[in-house]
Amino acid sequence: MKATKLLLSILFVILMLTSVSFSQDAIPSGTARYEALGYNPFLWDASIDINRNPAYAGYYHDYAFGDIGRNAVNLFELTEQFGAVNFGLSKEISLGMVLNKREDKWNSFIGFAPDIAEPIVPFKLLFAYATKEFSLGVAPYIAMWSLDSTLNNVKQEWTSTVIGGQVGTIVNFNKNLFEASIGVKLNKYEYTTTGASAKTDGGMQLDAFLRGKFYFERNSKVGFVPYVGFNMFNWTPNVNNTAGNDVKEMNIAVGAGINMPVLDDGLMMGGVSFGYYKWETTTVIEVTRMDFPKFNLGLEWTFTDWLKGRLGYSRSVISEKVIQKTVTPNNEWNIKYPTDPRQTITLGIGMNFGRFAIDGTIGERMLKDGPYIISGNTNDLFGMISASYNFKK
Repeated sequence: MKATKLLLSILFVILMLTSVSFSQDAIPSGTARYEALGYNPFLWDASIDINRNPAYAGYYHDYAFGDIGRNAVNLFELTEQFGAVNFGLSKEISLGMVLNKREDKWNSFIGFAPDIAEPIVPFKLLFAYATKEFSLGVAPYIAMWSLDSTLNNVKQEWTSTVIGGQVGTIVNFNKNLFEASIGVKLNKYEYTTTGASAKTDGGMQLDAFLRGKFYFERNSKVGFVPYVGFNMFNWTPNVNNTAGNDVKEMNIAVGAGINMPVLDDGLMMGGVSFGYYKWETTTVIEVTRMDFPKFNLGLEWTFTDWLKGRLGYSRSVISEKVIQKTVTPNNEWNIKYPTDPRQTITLGIGMNFGRFAIDGTIGERMLKDGPYIISGNTNDLFGMISASYNFKK
């Protein structure tokens, strides 16, 4: 095993130092690229954009993409995996699907419905119509789970479902771009047995995103990028037909930055944002957070014909207020703190082999201790890994 790892490490170093040339038909994208470039809202990325706005599917015909995953559960399983493919049915029309990418608010139910399992294998259909000037996309989304049992003549039924979808549009005019998307989903769980029940009232999820890229001069290479993101979610636990405390969640982000080419065929993007988040239950607790200033910076450059380097920076100052409503007068805390320093600076690489691209964030232990060939320690080369394949003729 050690000999194999040593040989692989040597091979990887040799490839990095060589000038092997591969065709540049690959379209690198995915969560790994997004995170390596500083979790950047000023970045255009095929995988991120298609999942946020289905209108982008109209511009990526015959394209497969997804995340291979990150944290290892065991020797054979990674987390946060999904796969997607998008076919061009004609010059203007595309049809595709996304499997196993969770885009719902099911985690908000954790602790409220401990015996209910999350909906399994989320499925999203992609449909888009696009021209050079305009694109329109629609993406229905569904995930379901159920369990029935009868023990000692007592029947029990559990179900959880998420159903909804997204619609989005893109308008291109004189190099400028404007995009808008909105998504609505209904999250629901229910448990029934003789003389007892538990379910959700409400559970509607609303997501919206607006963004543009504008050039103030015809020959300018610096694109001005403003954006607005909004999402909200509210529901009420209902036990034995008695409604409990309302649960409400809201998140707003507004920012402005730039996106521009650098270093011959490199790319730089970054800007500053303001964020506001609120979560509350009617009579228990209220939490509000304000992120300002929030900085996102990213730089992508080419080492060789097949290897790209990525550097990102993401940091913000958070002002948080917590109100405990279960006592009179209410208890209140106010605190100001920065975001997690372990995710401030991110690094990644992208490898293109013809039409195939694999992208990864560099594992922190790899940076600290070095590769196996140098340190003799077994470290993760990658954190998150994404992959894509462009099979367009």
